[in-house]
Amino acid sequence: MPKEKIITGIDIGSTKIGTTVACVSDNKVSIIGVSGNIPSKGINKGNVVDIDSAVEAISQSIEKAERMAGVSISSAFVTINGSHIENLNSHGVVAVSPNETSEISKEDVARVIEAAQAISLPSTREIIHVIPRDFVVDSQEGIKDPVGMSGVRLEVETNVIHGSATAMRNITKCVNQVGVDVNELVYTGLASSYAVLTDTEKELGTLLVDIGGGTTSVIAFLEGSPIHSVVLPIGGKLITSDLAIGLRSRLEDSEKIKLRLSNEAMISRGSQNDNQEEDFDVSEFDLEIERIPRSMLHKILSARLEEIFRLVALEVTKAGLNGKLPAGIVITGGAALTVGIEKSAKVNLKMPVRIGTPKGVTGLIDEIKGPDSSAGVGAILYGSKLYRGGNLLSFDDKRGSIKIGLSKLFGKLKSFLP
Repeated sequence: MPKEKIITGIDIGSTKIGTTVACVSDNKVSIIGVSGNIPSKGINKGNVVDIDSAVEAISQSIEKAERMAGVSISSAFVTINGSHIENLNSHGVVAVSPNETSEISKEDVARVIEAAQAISLPSTREIIHVIPRDFVVDSQEGIKDPVGMSGVRLEVETNVIHGSATAMRNITKCVNQVGVDVNELVYTGLASSYAVLTDTEKELGTLLVDIGGGTTSVIAFLEGSPIHSVVLPIGGKLITSDLAIGLRSRLEDSEKIKLRLSNEAMISRGSQNDNQEEDFDVSEFDLEIERIPRSMLHKILSARLEEIFRLVALEVTKAGLNGKLPAGIVITGGAALTVGIEKSAKVNLKMPVRIGTPKGVTGLIDEIKGPDSSAGVGAILYGSKLYRGGNLLSFDDKRGSIKIGLSKLFGKLKSFLP
């Protein structure tokens, strides 16, 4: 394996596009270039609505990251979300190939994973991820990595994440038009989980909620593996819109008010000083009044946050996961620092709550320390796991389909095995 590899992650969101470039070696992932948050254009609720505008924004993001990193980007792992993304749990069974040692080989594991993805999907849907959750060898359950074990019958429980073929092709087309190949599309919730969740949280059972501008990506982990995923068509943009309506202000001003209110609350909490004035100064925004009660602003924000977390709670109930996620909820994404978000999550989900920020990388960490960088950093970590698994970049460059052969499948599989 080469000593170092340049891996790029592009997080394409409804409000911002972020490109992250990392130098990956055997023992570390070092961030060498980031684009910051380039305003997103041509993307609405995770879907491409204007290809030319989206290409322009993606191009700006990539160029800025290239200048900082001093490298040319030729391929990338690209995040995808949108309410078209769904999941299902699938079962696969194969007979172990007879061999001299009667041991389960990597090829057997790849075959059983492929069997699990032989599910009935409409022609408009394509598989994004097939993630093994548990293997069963001759009725022995709970096996995480069966390679080398003896047996004659191999089964697997998988979580299959799939999405709209049209949406996936449009995202891929936009990136390709910038001259960058898509190594793989990575579900935003899964990407963020690589950057913010600990192995203990995944094993005990946790819920990751990535709140972006136009969508909220949710993924639940149990016993170390994803078990349920969903994307809600609601995000931080609606919080800003609510403020704009309530204050009769411009959207840009409402966004500034929201950010300043959240920043002041964070600084106040960090200093253990809660002597904030009851009124909030908005004199610079040319509103009808110069000072607004903080309680009024908090009330507007909390109403929309409550709606988001009630929808998340409904998904938890629908998936039958009530009481099964003792590690609680981890909130990340661009809207994760909104004032009052932890309190709202606790009240509506009745779980412990923490804000998730990217971990597991070195280098320019000051540039990617906020929760809005989680998906971009997670895409890098996802790619680095495949690279270290020894089979990265045998992907189809021209991906009209997400279907993969046995050797490629095992390369992907390595990123999910312990």
